[in-house]
Amino acid sequence: MISITTCREKETDELIKENVIRSIIGDIQADSIEKNVQWLQDMGSRFCFAPNHREVATSIMRRFQQMGYDNAKLDSFYVVKTFRSILYEQIQYNVIAYIEGTEYPDSLCVMGGHYDDVVSTADLSVVPGANDNASGTAAVLETARVLKSNNFRPKSTIMFVAFGAEEMGLYGSRDFAASPEGYSGMIRFMLNSDMIAFETSPSPSYWSVNIIDYDNSHDLRHAAEEICTKYTVLSFFNSNTYNKQSDSYPFFLNGYKALFFFSGDNDTNYHTYYDVATNCNFNYCAEIVKLQCALLADRN
Repeated sequence: MISITTCREKETDELIKENVIRSIIGDIQADSIEKNVQWLQDMGSRFCFAPNHREVATSIMRRFQQMGYDNAKLDSFYVVKTFRSILYEQIQYNVIAYIEGTEYPDSLCVMGGHYDDVVSTADLSVVPGANDNASGTAAVLETARVLKSNNFRPKSTIMFVAFGAEEMGLYGSRDFAASPEGYSGMIRFMLNSDMIAFETSPSPSYWSVNIIDYDNSHDLRHAAEEICTKYTVLSFFNSNTYNKQSDSYPFFLNGYKALFFFSGDNDTNYHTYYDVATNCNFNYCAEIVKLQCALLADRN
């Protein structure tokens, strides 16, 4: 009798959790993601050494604050880099906001994506970067929005980070993961969004996401795959060809579990002036955001 009662209680708890997750991700909107991507694109250039680089970071910080994240802040780091024969020495910025955990406030689940971009031509005054990587930054903002609006109270702290200077060598994530201010050893896992809005097929039956992992995060990938099947229309696959080329990699190098979510389609507009919002598929992108949001909620 005790065994049957315990089993039923567990089933009830799981059903309650599933209903909560479905309610939260039901608020994720493709239109909201598109608006944030267009907003970032309209900044003109998000090349990290452009004159407006601090303004871009400050604008993202204010976006978090408008959602109710009074703790949103800029986290600075210094970059020395020669790029196309020009030496740059600048302060750059990550943008951080968080929901404090109710039981384990010193345990962090990080969701991030870089906000800078670059084009392969010489003129860097216009760098739209819609898919790369306004889409990833918009995923972070949309997840922050729906968790806040649903008054989600996680067990562990959920930290949202828009990383700077990724295109120049993962500088923002390297700085954060190597010696995060007050966070050393506290990171449970990191979820990274990079180029998640390019999909040429209008039919969801053809949509897939590449869930990239590392040697220490196979179990987290398997959990993400289960979440993907349960809560989204996406299929999934695992190809780790590019797992050293985005902001999840420094977390792995520092011993933290990380996943990297990447579009299943190859973006032909990569690092060109054609990487604009009109070439993105935001219904597809919303499904990848649902996947990550559901994973965060499931683990908390």
